[in-house]
Amino acid sequence: MNVNPMKKKIIILGATGSIGQSTLEIIKHFKNDFEVVGVSTHQNQSKMTEISKYFEPKNIIFTDPNLEKKINKFEFNKCSKLFFGSNSFSDFLNIDYDLLINGISGFAGLLPTFIAIKNGKDIAIANKESIVSGGNLLIEQAKIYGSRLIPVDSEHNALSQILRNYHFDDIEKVTITASGGPFRKDNFEMLRLRKYSDALNHPTWEMGPKNTIDSATLMNKGLEVIEASVLFSLPSNKIDVIVHPESIVHGMVTLIDGGIISYMSQPDMKIPIFNALNFPKISKHFIKQKSISTLNFYNLNEEIFPSIRIARTALEKGFIATNYFNASNEVAVKSFLDEKINFTDIFSIVEKVTNLSSRGNPNSIEDVFKYDKLAREFSENEVSKIT
Repeated sequence: MNVNPMKKKIIILGATGSIGQSTLEIIKHFKNDFEVVGVSTHQNQSKMTEISKYFEPKNIIFTDPNLEKKINKFEFNKCSKLFFGSNSFSDFLNIDYDLLINGISGFAGLLPTFIAIKNGKDIAIANKESIVSGGNLLIEQAKIYGSRLIPVDSEHNALSQILRNYHFDDIEKVTITASGGPFRKDNFEMLRLRKYSDALNHPTWEMGPKNTIDSATLMNKGLEVIEASVLFSLPSNKIDVIVHPESIVHGMVTLIDGGIISYMSQPDMKIPIFNALNFPKISKHFIKQKSISTLNFYNLNEEIFPSIRIARTALEKGFIATNYFNASNEVAVKSFLDEKINFTDIFSIVEKVTNLSSRGNPNSIEDVFKYDKLAREFSENEVSKIT
């Protein structure tokens, strides 16, 4: 492969998932601008074989350590070095790269995020769970090591596009939008009876199972309120959420003069990913823009969907509580997907476990993992009471 020294070197975590696949599609269109030097997956060998042959990354990691003895290494590009297990992330990331795209779903994305920060690398982060669980530590460490956290979530990417043009004192509040998910018109009893197959039928976005369930419960918006607070140094009362089914307006900033600035684009994750790949430049995309017709906005019914209220409570207590919020949600979502609990049990489990947390913030990365483990134990206990 002829390597252009001016290409931006990219590592993609979660390369076989929706964020990773969208990123690779973009890079196929801009081969002269980007080079894939590393990719990760948990255990998707077939997709990773295709990625290896087409992009020829230097490093490949399977986070499932059990694959090391099962995998056929000859199916991969001979120039690629294979790693196995999350404990190998330090070695996997020990290459020359310019930007890490973190598209891993869940708390599993935290460790490589911290490693990349300590390497002083820029991170395009779609893994909101890292920010919610790591909170203050991520930001503090990023400042120390000169790492930039570039949001990939469409809402936070939109806000960052707007906020770069204003001073902190110019801002009255920010607003993130929610599609409302497939159940936004449900009453609580209808919501209680919803099944796995119902929840995966999202009207706007195509995502993995965990993120799709989070969208249906609006836990994703709870996570995003915390994420916005961390990324933009905003208190909870300056972050609003509004339901916008078309998902055209991704973020709005209300200025102190009463004006509202919005960022609108098609509901396609390739747009914020492309923005993150080119950050801080604005570059011409290949996606054909569609015309905009009707935009609808609705207030969120927090009595039926209490997720954001619980998230705000966690944020006010500190990042130990936000850690509990994330961990309990991951356990509850898995239990729902395993058909152990009802849909609305997700809310009660997350609220009960979040309320068990102490006030304050983790003091170290070790603390973050300790609190996560403890919160999962509490959550499993709550699940066992139901089942």
